[in-house]
Amino acid sequence: MKRNRCLRPRAWRAVLLATVLVLMAPAAWATKVTFRYQPVIGGVQSVSVAGTFNNWDVKAGPMTDAEKDGVWETSLDLPPGRIEYKFVVNGTEWLTDEDAAEFVSDPYGGRNSVLTLKDRPVIAGHGSNAARLQAAATPAGLHRVTFEFHPKVTGAKVSLAGTFNDWTVGKTFLTGPDAAGVYRTTLLLPAGAYQYKFVVDDAGWNQEKAGPDYATGGGGWTQDKIGQDGQADDGNGGMNSVRNVDDRFPRIEVRRGDGEVFSEGIGHAQGGNEVNNRGGGRVEFTARAHADDVEGVDLVRYQGAKETVTPMRWTNRDKVYDYYRAEVAMPAGETPYVFRYRDGAKRWYLTSAGLGTSADQGRFTFTVSRFPAFVTPDWVKNGIFYQIYPERFRNGNPANDPDFTEWYYQGRNQPPASGKLNTDYQEYYHLDRDWNHWQALTGNPYTQDGRDWMVYYGGDIEGVRQKLDYLKELGITVIYFNPLFQAKSAHKYDAADYSKIDPHFGTNEEFAVFVKEAKAKGIRIVLDIVYNHCGNTSLMFKDAVEKGDRSPYYTWFEFKRWPLPEGWPNVDRPWKPADYYQCWWGFGDLPALNFDLAHTRPQEATIQDIKDAQPNIALINYLLDTTEYWLKVADADGVRLDVPNEVPRWFWKLFNERVKKVKPDAYIVGELWGNATDWVKPGVFDAVMNYAFFRDPVTRFLGQGQGTAAEFDGSLAQGRLAYPSQAVEAQMNLIDSHDTPRFLTQVNGNVKRLKLAALFAMTYVGAPQIYYGDEVGMEGGKDPDCRRPFYWDYAKDAWRVELLDYYKTLTTTRHSSAALRTGEFRTVHAQGKAYAYVRSGGGDQWLVALNAGKEAVEVPVDLAAFGGKLKAADVLAGTSETWDRTARIALAPESGRLFKLAKLGSAGTPATHRAPAAKPAVKPATKK
Repeated sequence: MKRNRCLRPRAWRAVLLATVLVLMAPAAWATKVTFRYQPVIGGVQSVSVAGTFNNWDVKAGPMTDAEKDGVWETSLDLPPGRIEYKFVVNGTEWLTDEDAAEFVSDPYGGRNSVLTLKDRPVIAGHGSNAARLQAAATPAGLHRVTFEFHPKVTGAKVSLAGTFNDWTVGKTFLTGPDAAGVYRTTLLLPAGAYQYKFVVDDAGWNQEKAGPDYATGGGGWTQDKIGQDGQADDGNGGMNSVRNVDDRFPRIEVRRGDGEVFSEGIGHAQGGNEVNNRGGGRVEFTARAHADDVEGVDLVRYQGAKETVTPMRWTNRDKVYDYYRAEVAMPAGETPYVFRYRDGAKRWYLTSAGLGTSADQGRFTFTVSRFPAFVTPDWVKNGIFYQIYPERFRNGNPANDPDFTEWYYQGRNQPPASGKLNTDYQEYYHLDRDWNHWQALTGNPYTQDGRDWMVYYGGDIEGVRQKLDYLKELGITVIYFNPLFQAKSAHKYDAADYSKIDPHFGTNEEFAVFVKEAKAKGIRIVLDIVYNHCGNTSLMFKDAVEKGDRSPYYTWFEFKRWPLPEGWPNVDRPWKPADYYQCWWGFGDLPALNFDLAHTRPQEATIQDIKDAQPNIALINYLLDTTEYWLKVADADGVRLDVPNEVPRWFWKLFNERVKKVKPDAYIVGELWGNATDWVKPGVFDAVMNYAFFRDPVTRFLGQGQGTAAEFDGSLAQGRLAYPSQAVEAQMNLIDSHDTPRFLTQVNGNVKRLKLAALFAMTYVGAPQIYYGDEVGMEGGKDPDCRRPFYWDYAKDAWRVELLDYYKTLTTTRHSSAALRTGEFRTVHAQGKAYAYVRSGGGDQWLVALNAGKEAVEVPVDLAAFGGKLKAADVLAGTSETWDRTARIALAPESGRLFKLAKLGSAGTPATHRAPAAKPAVKPATKK
C-alpha cells in the first residue's frame, strides 16, 4: 500500500521493531564492540546503531565520522551473549550489516545482523573481524535438535515454521501426539540462532487449547514459551521463539557414500512446492536430503506391478538441505509413488511411513483431484513489465487537469491561512503546471518536513497513449498501472468509485480505446486494485456516515461510534478517525472494508475457510462484479492486489474463481513483501511482487555491493524453492517501485550498478519490471520523491540516452530467446563478489557473469558440462571469444557480461547442441 505519508516503505516499517528479548547469562565483564558503517548512499546526515542491547532505540547508539573518511563509528561495552542489530541512516533507513557473521530474519521481510559476544573485542560492520572470530569459535557440522509441543488439547496437525525453512508452513510436520500428548520433530541444524513457531491446523485454535506454556496468535501460529531460549518480535504484535543451537545438542557428521541417510527433518508433506501439477499432464516432484548426505534420489512410480524409476536432478541447496526434482507425465487416475535415496551400496525409501529400507511401508498417492493443475499465464513468463504511476508519466490532455471542484476537495483546495498544515486533519490539494518541477514533492512550505503528497502534475491516460510507441521500442509487453479509479489523492489508493476511471485521467470509454490500441502494439494491461479499504470519499462510505445504520452500506464498514464529529469530512480540529471506524493503519481517509459480519479486524483476515465466516454478501458481490467489468468490458489482462494479507483468504479464493472464469489467462499478483508460499498456489494467486527474493537481494548485492555472491545465490535459491516453478517464472521481479526509493538513488547515482541490476533482471527467472523512468536514469528518495514526473527531456543528456539504449539491447535480447525467459537456471560461479550463471533451453545457452565488487576479477568456468569448445558471443560488447575446457571471463569493477554460447565442431564452426544437464553450481565434495 502506498499511503501518502510514507507508511509502507520497508525502511519505515523497520522502525516498528519492538523489543527483541534474547536470554543472556549475566556477566561480570563486558566485551568492547566497535560498530563501523560506511554509507553506500548519498545525503547521509546521521548514522546510529540500534539493536537488542538498546531496545532498538534509534537515538541510543549515535555514531560519528570523526576521521572524516566516510566511515561512521562508535564503541560500546556490551555483556557477553547474542545480540541483533541494524544500522540506521538519517533516523529512518534501517540497514543490515552485510559483513556480519550471522543473520536472522526480521519481522518485515528483511534481516537483522547477529553478533555472538565472548571475551574478545569485536569490530562489526566496515572492516569487521566478527566472521573470522565466530568461524574460529564455532565448530563445523550439524546438531541434532528436537522440538516438542505439548498443548492442552491435541488432535490437529502441527507443523514447525522458522528461519531454518523460510517460514514455510507444512514443510516440517511434527509427529504425534504420543501417549503423553506430545508432538515432536527433530532437525539437523548448523550452530546458530533460529526463530520459529508451531503452526496448528485448527480454525478454532486459541489460548485455552494451547495451554499456559504457549502463546497463540492468528492462523494457529503459536509461540513456544517453554522450549525457547529467547524471543523476538514477530511484527504482528506477538513474539517468535528463538532456539540457540550450540554444543548442548549432539553433533553429527554427514558424509556422502557412507551408506547412511539421516532421516531427521526428511519428509514429504505433499505441499505445493513438493507436488506441483503444472497442467497438461505434467507433474513436478521435489524431494530433499541433508546437504552432502546422499549420492542421488529417484522418483519411483507404480502402475499395477510395473515400476518406473526416474532419476531426479539436483536443483538447489539452502542452509540445511539439497533439493532434487523430476518432471514427469502422469496418467489419469491414481498413481502411487515413493522416493528412493541412493548412498554407497545402500538404498533407502521415503514412504508415507517415513524413511526406511523398504518401499512397501506405505506409498504416497497422486491424483488430479487432490492436486489440481496450477497454470500461470505464459504471456507473463514471456513478458516485460513497465510500472506506470499514472499521475506522473505524461500530461497528454491538459483539458482534464485537476481543478479541485469535486465535493471532496472543498475546504482542501486552498493553502492554510496559518502558513502551516496540521496534516493530522488538514490537506491542501493543488496543481503544479511546471511538469519538470519535481522539487515540489519535497519542498512544500506548508508541511513540517517539506514532503508533499497533495501536489498534482496532470498525468493522464492520453499521455500514456501518446507514448505507446516509446514503450514498444523499449520492449515492453505489459503495463502495470497504479490505481486508475476515481479518488481524491494523486496515488488513487483511496478509491471513491471502483467503477470509474478518475476524470482527471480520462473516461471509461477513453480507457477502453487506449487498451485496444495498446494491445494492437502487443502490450497488455494489469490494473492495481485495492479491496482492503476504499477512500473516505467513497459514495458508499459517505452514505453510511450520513445515515448511520439506516444506510444499506453501513455494514460495509466497521463503525465503532456514530455519528462522526461535526463538520465531517472537514473537521476543523484534530481527531482520531480510528476511534470511530476501522481504517487502514489508523488513517481516516482509508476506511477498511468489512468482509466478515461475524469477525472484526484484524481477526477476520485470519479466517481461512468461508464456512467459518459470515460473508458480507452485498459487499463481496459488488467487488467481484466490479473486477469482472474491468476484465471483461475494459479488457484488462490482470490485477495487482494491494495489501491482500489483510483481507480474508476465503475472499481471494472467490476472487480467483471469478477472475479465471471471466478470463482464464488473467494474471493475479499480490503485494506481499515476504515469503508468500501460502498465497501462491492453485485457486489463490499466480505470483507476488518479488520483494523478498529479488528486489531485496539485488539491492544488497548488486546495488550496494554488500554480502558475498554465495549469500546472494542462497537468497535467490530460497525464492526458487519457495514456490512452484511456474509461479517462479511468473514472479514480478522489481528493483524499485512507488513504495521504495529509486534504485539509482539507493546506489548514490552509480549508473554502473543500475546496469548490473538491469542485466540480471533481464536474464533471471521471472518477469522483469521496469519502474517508469529507470531506463533514463530517474532518481528519487523515499515516497513521495520516488514518484517524480517522467523526465521527457532525457535526450539532453548523452548518458541517459546511452542508458536507454542499454535497456533496449537487454529487452531485445530477452525477447530473442526462450532460454532467457523460461529456460533452466544454473549457477556456475559464486565466489567473493563475482557471480555467474547459465540459462539454457530450446537449443540456446547463455552465460551471464556479474562483478558486484570494486576490483576487477577473473571468473573461471569449467566447460566440461558443455561438451567441448565454445564460441562465446559477447552481446553487450559486440565481440566474440573461443573457449576451450575452462573459460576465464575478465570483469571490470561493477560490471557484467552477457554471452550467447555455441558449441564448436571439429572444424571450429558452430555445431548443433543440446543444453547440458543441470548439476550443482559447486559440486558438493565427498567427505573423507
